[in-house]
Amino acid sequence: MQELFWFFLGGFVYTVLDKIISFYKKIQFINETKIHSFKLISFAYEQLVFITTAKYISLHQSQIDKEQIKTFKNADETTFQEWKKETAIGLKGALPPIYRKALEVENWDDIMNALDAHYKKVLHKKSNE
Repeated sequence: MQELFWFFLGGFVYTVLDKIISFYKKIQFINETKIHSFKLISFAYEQLVFITTAKYISLHQSQIDKEQIKTFKNADETTFQEWKKETAIGLKGALPPIYRKALEVENWDDIMNALDAHYKKVLHKKSNE
């Protein structure tokens, strides 16, 4: 009878440990996916800024009026701000409702702060090696 008790206790402990490890792996997967998504978004933003900068270099080299270039810059700045806002909203909206709280971002600054914290942690790990 005692062997049966230990057998079921072992099965119970195995089940509990398996659930804990699975839960930890799911959290780790979500966090890695979140960081990779943020990296992708920041790369897209970087490319957008690069293209816009190239546009302004081209406009300055042409004979376009400086006031018109200033108007373009204002319009682009508004577009950038709107893009940042829509990106944060779209990212959160693209997730299934169960994972939205795990994202932990509400706006562009939250995304950049999360990336900054990630890179600081990576650099700290590398400096300790």
